[in-house]
Amino acid sequence: MDVERFASTIGLVGATLLAVAVAVPAVAVESGAGEMAAYYAAGPFGISLVGMLALLEVIVFLSGRQERTDPAVAAGLAFVLSLSMLGLSVVWTFAIDPNVLFSFPQQYSWLSYHRWTVIGAAAITFVGAAGYARNIV
Repeated sequence: MDVERFASTIGLVGATLLAVAVAVPAVAVESGAGEMAAYYAAGPFGISLVGMLALLEVIVFLSGRQERTDPAVAAGLAFVLSLSMLGLSVVWTFAIDPNVLFSFPQQYSWLSYHRWTVIGAAAITFVGAAGYARNIV
């Protein structure tokens, strides 16, 4: 079994899921249905930064897998990015004001679980990046 390829695939899937998870509320929730701007801006940097880093992480994993960049550099960058995304996701999760979180109409009650989905996707990305870095270095 090619552990390097498997780990990078896990990281790639996790980063893609993370980018999608961050974007879903912006697309699925109608404007004016709640405090979406406050929801995304919670914490010191907001969750939009995590979504952007997740897209960058996809590029890093692909460039390392296809050897378009030095695999050791790609593995190190993937590890640092995934650790940053995991940390920012956790900070964002606990920084959301409950009044904002529960200000959405009943049809958007799934938003109360969204933050845990973001952390889960960030954790999957971190596991993939850690495995990739461990195998490369």
